[in-house]
Amino acid sequence: MMAKLERSPQQARMEAVSRDALVQAALQEITQNYREASLSNVARAYGVSLAYVSECVRAQTGRTYKELLQKHRMETAARLLRRSDLNIQQIIAQVGYENTSYFYRLFHERYGLSPREYRLVRNGAAPRRPTA
Repeated sequence: MMAKLERSPQQARMEAVSRDALVQAALQEITQNYREASLSNVARAYGVSLAYVSECVRAQTGRTYKELLQKHRMETAARLLRRSDLNIQQIIAQVGYENTSYFYRLFHERYGLSPREYRLVRNGAAPRRPTA
């Protein structure tokens, strides 16, 4: 007697949901809800596992969800530094970071400047360096 292989309900849902739709939903979550974006929200909405959505995003974009979210947040922060009068703490909160040191580290890694220096350079003023 041959044993029948049965698919779990979650496997059936994963097969029914297109990878493209999942990736588009994940990218939309980033652009529309970047302050509190979570890949878990997408997985829950489509009834699939977090690992599956994560795999789909990485396969189609070449980046992890976290990398894509950080990129969007950093670009938004840079735009706010150039175009708004918000102070840096307000910008950090607005783009969804709670840890100021972590934000500063990520920003410096991406742009090679602190947020303050970036704002000054982009607005045409050279940053003032402390004198010895």
